[in-house]
Amino acid sequence: MPCSSITSTTGTDNTTTTNNNNNNNEKKTTKNNDASSLLDFKLNESTFLASLMPKKEIGVNRFLDANPNYDGRGALIAIFDSGVDPAVDGLQVTSDGKPKILDVIDCTGSGDIDTSKVVKADADGCISGASGASLVINTSWKNPSGEWHVGYKLVYELFTDDLTSRLKKERKKKWDEKNQEEIARAVKQLDDFDKQHIKVEDGKLKRVREDLQHRLDLLRKQSESYDDKGPVVDAVVWHDGEVWRAALDTQSLEDDPDCGLLANFVPLTNYRIERKFGVFSKLDACTFVANVYNNGNVLSVVTDCSPHATHVAGIAAAFHPKEPLLNGVAPGAQLISCKIGDSRLGSMETGTGLIRALIAAVEHKCDLINMSYGEATLLPDYGRFVDLVNEVVNKHRLIFVSSAGNSGPALTTVGAPGGTSSSIIGVGAYVSPAMAAGAHCVVEPPSEGLEYTWSSRGPTADGDLGVCISAPGGAVAPVPNWTLQRRMLMNGTSMASPSACGGTALLISAMKAEGIPVSPYSVRKALENTSVPIAQNSAAIAPVQCGTEAVRPSSRGIYLREPSACRQTTEWTVQVNPKFHEDASNFEDKIPFEECIELYTTEKTVVKTPDYLLLTHNGRTFKLVYVSLPFIFHAYIFS
Repeated sequence: MPCSSITSTTGTDNTTTTNNNNNNNEKKTTKNNDASSLLDFKLNESTFLASLMPKKEIGVNRFLDANPNYDGRGALIAIFDSGVDPAVDGLQVTSDGKPKILDVIDCTGSGDIDTSKVVKADADGCISGASGASLVINTSWKNPSGEWHVGYKLVYELFTDDLTSRLKKERKKKWDEKNQEEIARAVKQLDDFDKQHIKVEDGKLKRVREDLQHRLDLLRKQSESYDDKGPVVDAVVWHDGEVWRAALDTQSLEDDPDCGLLANFVPLTNYRIERKFGVFSKLDACTFVANVYNNGNVLSVVTDCSPHATHVAGIAAAFHPKEPLLNGVAPGAQLISCKIGDSRLGSMETGTGLIRALIAAVEHKCDLINMSYGEATLLPDYGRFVDLVNEVVNKHRLIFVSSAGNSGPALTTVGAPGGTSSSIIGVGAYVSPAMAAGAHCVVEPPSEGLEYTWSSRGPTADGDLGVCISAPGGAVAPVPNWTLQRRMLMNGTSMASPSACGGTALLISAMKAEGIPVSPYSVRKALENTSVPIAQNSAAIAPVQCGTEAVRPSSRGIYLREPSACRQTTEWTVQVNPKFHEDASNFEDKIPFEECIELYTTEKTVVKTPDYLLLTHNGRTFKLVYVSLPFIFHAYIFS
């Protein structure tokens, strides 16, 4: 499910769900080192606009002032979400003029149309559509084979519930107007008949009056039993000798019988080839993309299943040349949209969709993945999807960023995959005073930045940290055109994740420009080691970021929460194993590997470790001692 977006106002809906997060004490947030600039502020027009798309909190402004060309250029981000609208402002081009969105893919199959039926045009240039309608082919369309693949789709299956609800209301209003006109006409006909025939005795006249009365009753009854199943859209697919093309007949969506005709449609091909999209009608204002698969036998009509993905993409990488304060974090970055939210399941993701998205991200050679989706899990860091994520990160070297969830503030409320998977950078949600005053219109904003109360906390059930970093968890960002507004305020770890992802894209942009090898390990280390602690504390947890023979087999940390566990001094054996790339050479990488590691604890009276450790390819164990102190709650991180 959309991994957090608790949505606020500025116009329409919402998207809520839960995900994963971490302990306040363990949370770190990438924010401007000049903390006083966030505390001592007064809103004016520019600071108000800046608060709508927070970037100062993670040091973006200062970074781009010093490095204007390292604004995400050269970085490609895959957005695993509900589907991005490629027509919205801010997602058209990058800061250096390149196309912003390189591909739009429906990984769920919810928009697939079976176009395996093949027909040929008659002498008049018409074909029989899959719905039974007669369709006129545009004579300018090239089709050397003369074969036309046809299919159809109920258009409401492609729309969100909110859009469907709006269309049903508008269509019902128009239908009611016409139905009331017919009722008025039927009443008048019956009244005129009664005036002309005061006493009806003739059998034929009785039948005529009964027919008029039944007609009136039927019109009134159908008004009460009205049920709009939605228009049917006919689809036609053909090969023009070079690429597969697709066209839709959307006449059933239009009031004007001359609009929406198949012959007037501008044919589309797979988005990654020409980067073109269509709109069903002016009434719905819903953008769609067409992708043809399986030799023309399947047409994928890609629409979004909520405003969530477009909002997320805008936070990460929107570029507004006339409104730079509303730019996303990395306006120079490019995107691909991988729709994992299934429209048939109310935007819920499926395993098949997630795996297809991972394949697409690898095929496009993405640098980053942002996934603002997730839910609770009983088995952290486990499952087929997690195995494939590990492969994507460790073998293909993609950096995976995901929201941690909105189930806080209790401990161990992080969900999957963002807060529970070792290979994923889990992100919590932070709010600054400027964000509270500007975006949220709080009359008395907090005096300092803090973690949103609903942001999930760690550790995981098996002792891992849970939340790696935090980032601004709210923004006013672009939303799809069908919402009938340009931007919307949403907040949640869903918004924090693309903020962190965009910040990571800036680092990747700089590393590529300066010839520094990009590694998911070095980038993650840079993010975690340079982030600034948030001024909040939680209690009774001492997680360790390495394997340990602890509470349960194969635990990833030491998690002491129950009073009985905290009241006694205990000794733990910690195993540290270095991770190497799958293609690492035995002679060049593994045998020579030796690192002298200094072990550091924030409070030696509670956690005692050796001072140094010599780490080799085969790993090393050491002893860690937890010392119980009476009447004190502990919250320490060992790293």
